[in-house]
Amino acid sequence: MLKIISFIFLIFIFVGCTDGPKPGNKKNFPMPPSAQIEQFDDNWPPKDSQEDNVDISDLSNQTDINETNHEDRKIVNHIPFPAKEYNNLSLTGSSAIQGKIVIQTNDGKIVSGSDARLYLNPYTSYSKQWYKENYLHGNLMDGTDDRLYKYLKFTTANDNGGFVLNNIPKGKYYLVGTVVCGQECGFDGIKNIRIVSEVSVDNNATISVNLVKALNN
Repeated sequence: MLKIISFIFLIFIFVGCTDGPKPGNKKNFPMPPSAQIEQFDDNWPPKDSQEDNVDISDLSNQTDINETNHEDRKIVNHIPFPAKEYNNLSLTGSSAIQGKIVIQTNDGKIVSGSDARLYLNPYTSYSKQWYKENYLHGNLMDGTDDRLYKYLKFTTANDNGGFVLNNIPKGKYYLVGTVVCGQECGFDGIKNIRIVSEVSVDNNATISVNLVKALNN
């Protein structure tokens, strides 16, 4: 009887050990409720619809709050696409970026970027020029080289402005989000408010980044 009990006990220990968590399993980063990651293919982002197109250079109705005089904006030509620079970039990785995108109104109200479109743009000489000329200085830019889209990661925020980007390689990026905002932000009409932040990602990491734009009087 004692031998039978001992045998059953050994089986229980063995089964319990084999069913337990295995070391080295890759950690999964779940999406927030109702959010989706847009997988890149030939149809995304759509290039034949101005309404649906993700902003890479400039949208005709794009509004950056830091722009002071739209009439002074000039058209800047992109530098030649640095193919060798992009060929050295990894297309997939083991990290994630999560956060929230919001607008702070003049009276201090926080407006969540519900269903905001976001994308991750690798830090290169090409994107650095875009960031300086288009985002910071408000200048228009000529057409973006289609080869760039291969290196972008897309996502859509949930109803509360929460978002996650998965499978991110180690590196430095521009995280770009656009919030569609109207009367809830104090505007007479609908405006697209773009927010950009520089982020650095290490291997096997989860980075928290909140995109916040404060509206000034």
